[in-house]
Amino acid sequence: MSNVMFEQALSVGEELLGRRPDCIEPFHPAVGGDDSYSFRLWADGDEMLLKIKKQPGSPIGVYFHGRIKEAGVPVPELIAFDSNAGPSGEACAIWEWIEGKPAEWEDTEPCPYDEAEFGELLRRIHDLRFDGPFGLLGDDPSARSFASHPDLGPVSESWPGFFHCDRAAQRYFDKGYLDRREADILSSLPDRLSDELGQAEPCLLHMGDIMHNGNMIFDPGSGLILAVVDYVESMAGDPRWELAWVDYYFTDLPFGQAPFDMARFRGGYGRDHDPKDPLGRFYLAGILLFEKLLFFDPASPRGRWAIDTVKSILDTFDGV
Repeated sequence: MSNVMFEQALSVGEELLGRRPDCIEPFHPAVGGDDSYSFRLWADGDEMLLKIKKQPGSPIGVYFHGRIKEAGVPVPELIAFDSNAGPSGEACAIWEWIEGKPAEWEDTEPCPYDEAEFGELLRRIHDLRFDGPFGLLGDDPSARSFASHPDLGPVSESWPGFFHCDRAAQRYFDKGYLDRREADILSSLPDRLSDELGQAEPCLLHMGDIMHNGNMIFDPGSGLILAVVDYVESMAGDPRWELAWVDYYFTDLPFGQAPFDMARFRGGYGRDHDPKDPLGRFYLAGILLFEKLLFFDPASPRGRWAIDTVKSILDTFDGV
């Protein structure tokens, strides 16, 4: 990290805190996203984490954090926030430092926290309703305009309208992943599933690989979940969309699948679902189409599996 960026971070920390930090050092978490510059800082005996977004206009997730904090979900305290305090107008936040380990584990290792506790925690988040349209939440729900995926949202009055299947169909037809019949089926899925999708009401979703990838902090001694962190992809949507990601990582994906007790998770969550019903199949196809196939090499084992899985899912909707 350049000396200029370090000095800018020191200046941002002083501006947000109203006092100069006693000490500041770059912090590079071993897991998680790379959309922010992170710094560990100390001031008057308090230890904190400063995050400076790398792109102006990209969110911190302040609204979502505030809602789940009010609901009693464990989160770090937000000490200071400014939507454009960064050197180029980026959003910045200073958080309470949580001493623990980010949730991440190797393929052969057991889940380091209790899956039932995680299920109960995620259900508490999903029980929170949003009074507004579907879409990505950001920092100010009244001015949501950012999009993290080209074929999703960013805001829609209806849940089927959040999924731009026509765009994805044209992209993957042009790439040769889908034939014309398959692309036409994909384009029509929001209409075909309008009854199922239309039952969704906007609830809060974390949508940031909450179960791993550093998005939870846990106590390595007890396995107790200490905090949910990283809210930049939070959204208002159908809880089953987020549950489909849990199924994807620990049931559907046949590569490097880490041990995870789905029965304990579902017991803690307290509401069962069928990943193979029409909605579950649509959401799995959506995970692959709207995110994974944007960067999977189609010639790789993962890419071939993803394309074949999408094709097989689309076949189940042929003639429906």
